[in-house]
Amino acid sequence: MHRDEITFPFKRYQIQPVWRADRPQKGRYREFYQCDADVVSSDSLLNEVELMQIVDTVFTRFGIRVCIKINNRKVLSGIAEIIGESDKIVDITVAIDKLDKIGLDNVNAELKEKGISDEAIAKLQPIILLSGSNEEKLATLKEVLAVSETGLKGVEESEFILSTLKN
Repeated sequence: MHRDEITFPFKRYQIQPVWRADRPQKGRYREFYQCDADVVSSDSLLNEVELMQIVDTVFTRFGIRVCIKINNRKVLSGIAEIIGESDKIVDITVAIDKLDKIGLDNVNAELKEKGISDEAIAKLQPIILLSGSNEEKLATLKEVLAVSETGLKGVEESEFILSTLKN
């Protein structure tokens, strides 16, 4: 409607009440306030950096200590590729996303339920259990994803974001 009137990339933020469509339950209210910050029509990784800086600034000003975790879809695609389950990328990422809530055994059970082979699940374990500094994790991912052009591109993007955030 107003596309010709907007300068791109378009950056916006808002804080407003929103409503949950699903059934309210403990800690998940029907109505709540949500803050959104978006950048439209740009592929620049600098926008990703800026959004993380916004999150960090907001929580710092509130005096709340947080750990901001990042991922990269290209890394996730590369992982699915190297374990031989590219077509199951959504099932894999949905299951891994639940790791903190349901634990490794239940993640593995969900992967199996979704038709991921035992061999692929076994290949996934060292990746899911990666530990160490960001630099160590990225170095390991570089080795693991050496045969995946897409995965390596994702590692490169993650390195750029983290190095830019340090400066």
